[in-house]
This record gives sequence, structure tokens and C-alpha cells, in this order.
Amino acid sequence: MKDTILHPKNRFTWACLAFQGGFLNVAGLLTVHIFVSHVTGFSAHFSVNLLKGNFLTSLYFMLVPLFFLLGAFFSCLFTEIRKKNRKHPGYINILCTLSSIFFLISILGVNNYFGNFGEPFANFRDFILLSTLAFACGSQNAIFTHFSKSIVRTTHLTGITTDLGIGLAKYFISGDQEERLINKVRIDIIISFILGSILSVYILPKLQFLGFLIPAVISLIVGVRLYMTKIALGFEDLKSN
Repeated sequence: MKDTILHPKNRFTWACLAFQGGFLNVAGLLTVHIFVSHVTGFSAHFSVNLLKGNFLTSLYFMLVPLFFLLGAFFSCLFTEIRKKNRKHPGYINILCTLSSIFFLISILGVNNYFGNFGEPFANFRDFILLSTLAFACGSQNAIFTHFSKSIVRTTHLTGITTDLGIGLAKYFISGDQEERLINKVRIDIIISFILGSILSVYILPKLQFLGFLIPAVISLIVGVRLYMTKIALGFEDLKSN
């Protein structure tokens, strides 16, 4: 499995997904003033609004992480069912679903369903947008995190940065060449996430909701690429059939 993860051609795939993760994280911030690619901050938003007496808003912030959870559940349930049936994981189906979600956000946003681009989080339509993005990020993050044993994490930097620190320490102590290659993948992901964030800052204020077409296209391209190369992390038993 590690040979698949560390292959130079597949490192490009992980970088694309991390780029998309960085793009979406900033997209949430610019759209509704909330980061969306991880759930850490939602407990703080929940607590602050609860203290201020904004009970409906605090409820929204309590529920958003559940959509991240549902996204992760959706991805793993789909792939585990196919694994049980000894079928290829079909990542393209999950990524096409994500592409459709981002395309739908773009269309609805352009047609003013989500209000003005960049308005502060205030009402139910903002909650719908935030929850949809959280679902998409949870789904993307879970696609490969489990089967790669957390080597590939693409929607936030906390875990991957911790892993890099641990990996660097292991390499300096033991000189393990496999650990060196894994660290390269981690560095690729971190750099790509930052580049996605930078592009989002420059592009979204100009394109606004049309900017969500970028992750829609990236998801589709990555899905087709994975389908064409038949990458199947955690499905080595399929190769013998």
C-alpha cells in the first residue's frame, strides 16, 4: 500500500486534494466568515454564541460538525461496502458527488440563494451553505485517511503537521528511507494546502460563488485520474482476483 501512496504520479493526486482542501477552507472564511475544513473551531463558536444568548446560532454551530461526520461516514461506508463485496473502491463516485456539490453551490450562489457573498454568518441559508461545505470536506478527508493509515490527510494541517514532526524525528534517529519518502508526501500536502489557500484569497473575491467551480473541476479530474490508474488503497486483496 505504501508503494502506491509514495509513487510520484500519485503524489500529484494527493497534492491536488490538499490544494482543494486549502481552497475550501479559505472559501468558507470568505463566504460566511467561518473556516470549514476542520471542526476544531465550532465548539468555540458554539460556546461564544451560547454565552451571548444567540441560542439559534449556537445550535447551528453545534450541528455543523455533524455534517462533517456524515461526510466522513458517507465516504467510508461506500468504500467499505465495496471492499466487503471485493470490488474496486470506486473513488470516482465519491469525487463526482463532491464535484456535483461544489457545482450546485456555485449555481445556487450565483442565483442569490445564499445571499450576498461574504456576508457574516447570520441565518439558516448560511447554515445550509456551511453544513454542505463541512459535509464535502469530511467526505474528502475520509476518502484516503483511513486506508492510508493517516499518511494522506487533505483538508487540514493539524494532523499532517504533527505527523511530519514525528516523521522527521524518526528519520533523523534511524535514517529510515521509507520514512523520508513519506515525509516528502507530507511536505507536498502542506505546501499544496497553503497554495490552495493563497489562490482562494485572490480568486474568490473576484469570482465569488463562481469560484466554487474550481474545486468542482479538481474533484472531477482527481476522480477520473484515480479511476484510470485503478488506485485502490487498502484493497490489495482485489489485485489477486
